[in-house]
Amino acid sequence: ESGGLAQTAAVKLSEMGERTKQLGTAIQDPERQRRIILVIVCVALLLDNMLYMVIVPIVPDYLARLESESEQAHVSSNSSINSTQNENFDLQIGVLFASKAILQLMVNPLTGTFIDRVGYDIPLLIGLSIMFVSTCIFAFAENYATLFVARSLQGLGSAFADTSGIAMIADKYTEEPERSRALGIALAFISFGSLAAPPFGGVLYEFAGKRVPFIVLACICLADGILCLTVLKPFSSRT
Repeated sequence: ESGGLAQTAAVKLSEMGERTKQLGTAIQDPERQRRIILVIVCVALLLDNMLYMVIVPIVPDYLARLESESEQAHVSSNSSINSTQNENFDLQIGVLFASKAILQLMVNPLTGTFIDRVGYDIPLLIGLSIMFVSTCIFAFAENYATLFVARSLQGLGSAFADTSGIAMIADKYTEEPERSRALGIALAFISFGSLAAPPFGGVLYEFAGKRVPFIVLACICLADGILCLTVLKPFSSRT
C-alpha cells in the first residue's frame, strides 16, 4: 500500500512538473509575453495613481483626528491660536501631497539614464518594490513625519516604475498601431486609478479603518512584483 501511495505521489509530482514546464513555455511565447508585460505595466500605473489619490479622503481626516487628540488638553486656547493652527495644518497637508511630485520630478531624469544602462526590467521591479514599501508605511504610519516619508518614497518608486513601464511598452510593441493601442490602454489605467481611488479609499476608510485600503493596494503591488519576477526574470541574464 505504501508503495502504491509513493507511486501515486510520484505521478502527481511528474504531472505538476509537466504543467509547470508547459506554463513556462507558454509564458515565453513572444505574443503572450507582450500581453503579460502590458498587464504588469498597467497594474503598476494603476497602483501608482490609486496610491496618489487614495490619500485624499483619508490623510486629512486622519491627521485632523491625531491633531485633535493631541490638543485635547488645550481646549481653552483662544481663537487666534486656533486660526494659526488651522493654517499650519493646511500647509502640512499641502506639503505632504506635493512631496511625491517634487521627488519624482527630481528623480525622473536620473531614472532615464539608469534605464539606458540596465534596461527596463530591473527599474520596473525597483519601482514596484519601493511602492510596496511606501504603501506598507502608509498603512501603519501614526504621525505626520512617517506619512511624509511614505509619500516621498512613493515619488521615488513612481519615477522608476512609470518611466520604465512606458518605455518597455514602447520597446516591446514595435508596430505603430499596436504601440498606440498599448499606450492608450496604459494611459486609460492611469485615468481609472485616479478616478477610482478616492471612493475606494473613502469607503474602506469609513468602514474598515485607515490600514485596509493601503493593505489591499500593497497586496496587489506584491502580486504584480511577483509576476514581474516570474515573467521578465530581470536578474537571469546577469547571473
